[in-house]
Amino acid sequence: MVQPTIPAEELGGGGRVDGGAAPARVLLVTAAMGSGHVQVSREVAQRLGAAGHETRVEDLNDLMVGPSGQWLAHLYPWMVQRAPWLYDGIYRIFFKAPQDGGERVGIPALAAMAGLRRVVREFRPDVVVSTYHIASQALGRLRSEGSLPVPVVTFVTTFGVHELWLHPATDGYLCISPVVAGALGQRTSAPVRCCGPVVRPAFDPSRRDGEIRPRRRAGARVALLVAGSLGLGPVERAARLIAAAPGWRPVVVCGTNEELRRRLASAGITALGWVDDMAALMADADVLVDNAGGLTSKEALAAGLPVVVFRPIAGHGRDDAMAMAALGVSVVVDDDRYLVPVLDRVSRPGPLREEQVRRGLDLFGGDAAAQLLALLADLGRTPARAGSCASAARGSLPAAAR
Repeated sequence: MVQPTIPAEELGGGGRVDGGAAPARVLLVTAAMGSGHVQVSREVAQRLGAAGHETRVEDLNDLMVGPSGQWLAHLYPWMVQRAPWLYDGIYRIFFKAPQDGGERVGIPALAAMAGLRRVVREFRPDVVVSTYHIASQALGRLRSEGSLPVPVVTFVTTFGVHELWLHPATDGYLCISPVVAGALGQRTSAPVRCCGPVVRPAFDPSRRDGEIRPRRRAGARVALLVAGSLGLGPVERAARLIAAAPGWRPVVVCGTNEELRRRLASAGITALGWVDDMAALMADADVLVDNAGGLTSKEALAAGLPVVVFRPIAGHGRDDAMAMAALGVSVVVDDDRYLVPVLDRVSRPGPLREEQVRRGLDLFGGDAAAQLLALLADLGRTPARAGSCASAARGSLPAAAR
């Protein structure tokens, strides 16, 4: 079904951070499970800092007891790449199953609480913001037990939302799409604000005149393939399919996966390692091929580049990819036979490409830092009662938000 374009005015605000607001001390808690959550946190911190607010970004993995955080950080890519069936099962049982207060992930949440208490004592924040679901659970537990006297805000940075993003003691939520805002609104009585995705300034659509320019050039069309900072998913499979198609040239960003880069390069495919200037690569591409609908997909939406997700990775990857497709801002391809035909369609000038690109640009109607400060003002910078979710909010999330 064709989804309507989302007007920017439905995104809940617009302007940049109000530098005239009273300075706030903002602690952002993220996790380096890949780099997407971390980059979002750093960008929000940068915007707040530019407006005179004091920020601190902490990696939850570093706050966990002993080596448990690093163990989790290494286990995640291994499961996704080597045992996707296992990760998918864990995702369904521990992430998607109805629960109140993340009781199914109690161990990793408890492992981080002592470190979080220490950071809170040192920094004395006015608000703590989570950009990672396990951090949301740990902070919610601290809030519930009364040892965190300031508001906790969860920033749901994904297009899909699972149970672990929610905790009954969370004081407020930020999110990146009206669909996620609607899903959260059905589950919580805490305030919810929609700010659109967070991308770096190089991708900021407000810096352009709004015109959608087809990327036409002599020679083969360019498919920019990404697989997150860890180089996960079937990116090699996609690259070989595209390389074999007349009129196409794949360019693969392998992140930190040096083995993948060497393998592709030996096959004559343009393969890059870690890239700092993704905006320049996107400016020279006709379409982005992703594996999960992560941060690079959001950057492509801001850059006006069509997005195709090929065989998304298990668990959250498929959920987020399908959520993007439901918004009409991407296409999901699960069959090898259809990858190149879909790339042909979305990369050529015409209604399909223009509609997808415009829907993506429409998401960028607000600013996370400004919406965070507005949410903090809504909360009055005072502790809210633990258990701010309505008791009737128990149960599973609506299917549209999963």
